[in-house]
Amino acid sequence: MEEKLAVQPQSWTSFLIEFPTLPKQLADGREESQRVLFLCPADEKNPTELCLALFGRQIVMQRLQTGDALDPSTRLRFAFLYAPDIPAQPGSLLKSFGDLGETVILLASKANVVRSARCVTELLVQPTPTAAGRSAGDSPHRVIDPDQPQLEGEEAIWDEPLPDIVLVDDEGALVHATTSLNDYRAEYACRFVLAHYHENVNRDKMAEMVHLSPGYFSNLFRSEVGMSFSDYLIMVRIENAKAMLRRFELSVEAISKKCGFNSLAHFSRTFKDRCGLSPLKYRKSPHVAT
Repeated sequence: MEEKLAVQPQSWTSFLIEFPTLPKQLADGREESQRVLFLCPADEKNPTELCLALFGRQIVMQRLQTGDALDPSTRLRFAFLYAPDIPAQPGSLLKSFGDLGETVILLASKANVVRSARCVTELLVQPTPTAAGRSAGDSPHRVIDPDQPQLEGEEAIWDEPLPDIVLVDDEGALVHATTSLNDYRAEYACRFVLAHYHENVNRDKMAEMVHLSPGYFSNLFRSEVGMSFSDYLIMVRIENAKAMLRRFELSVEAISKKCGFNSLAHFSRTFKDRCGLSPLKYRKSPHVAT
């Protein structure tokens, strides 16, 4: 009874997605585009935009109606399941689509949905996976959690709770970045920055990573997080610099490089603007909290 309630088809929106620009697969002696079955909660505001943002615009989408069974000749590489709360038996969600054989299920929560979409692209250029290592009576569907293990070459993201990032605005008020975000793209950007602040990260690169225009991404990030992307990036770098200044005997220049600043002058100026002290004075002050 519990499983039946958990998998009612009307609670999910589904698309059959084709990837015409990726390597073709051989089916009955002919080549055809690889396909992924995408499922997300029915209350997702714009599932079409979600698919385009995750997989890029060079895809072909077919929205499936509730209860639609896929043509038996349709070959799937994956079922991509995106949900805030992953069902305990994700394989049972595929029953309404007919006999999908040993389709692999790729799980994607809000925190890892961008990484999961990249995982799809990585796996679509690899040989067709098989559902190996199952015991008798197991579900025929192999489930992949993109967080465990991480794909080789995949860029890591921050996997702990989002920290409290604070800045002082032009009027002297404290602005706290929101730590519980609704939009997965804003959350992914925060988590990426927290893991890669020491690298050459910028707004345009981040917007490209989540398949948005720079302007749209800027507006989205500010509305979700409560501060601009550049302010968030700078404050993450500053907070890490403060910790290094107090804990390590590294030169100020070395710390500036480790925190992603282009030059010592830029670091010193930015640090003083944001903290009210130069990096050296901050390090020597015994009363300044990290």
